[in-house]
Amino acid sequence: MFGTVKTNKGFTLIEMVVALGIFAVATTYCVSIFVQSNQTQKRTANIYRVLSDTRYTMEVMAREIRLDRIDYQYYQDQGISLEFPLAENLTTLALTNPSGESVMFRRTVIDDRAVIQMQVIVDDVETWQDITPEDLSIEKLAFYITPDVDPFVWHEGATAYGSNEQPKVTIVLQAKSLHPDLTTEKIFNLQTTVSTRTYTR
Repeated sequence: MFGTVKTNKGFTLIEMVVALGIFAVATTYCVSIFVQSNQTQKRTANIYRVLSDTRYTMEVMAREIRLDRIDYQYYQDQGISLEFPLAENLTTLALTNPSGESVMFRRTVIDDRAVIQMQVIVDDVETWQDITPEDLSIEKLAFYITPDVDPFVWHEGATAYGSNEQPKVTIVLQAKSLHPDLTTEKIFNLQTTVSTRTYTR
């Protein structure tokens, strides 16, 4: 009587080494993809945050323009012509709020970082407050005001107002990100035109 011969088959040492090698390569590849995806997601989130901060700075100025009046008298007193083409970029915006108080915006440099400041008057004391987030540097700020004369002032001896155009301001802003997680320099360029809502004829 013949019996069946049972053989116990398993993996050889070479097969185990090859399998472990393939597993290690696959694991390394998956981890690399995960790390790269995580870094890309983090960088995208930081760029979005910086862009949001830049838009916030722009919106602070736009809100004041809508609610206030352009202070044409300030530019006249400073000898600054608003007529195109401008002799140089206008980096200061002068407004007058409904209470008759001065509101101004300017670009200035503090500790090697360019920022936008807003003039605030409290109890007849003039102060300048920084409205630029810490991880931004304002590389360029320019204001373009039209019309170049106050359309709400009737000059003595004139037969008509200087202009029939509603005042508006075009803001051109270039911001640079200083965020440490952004390995490459990120420059954001924003531009908007805002009309004042005040009509006082």
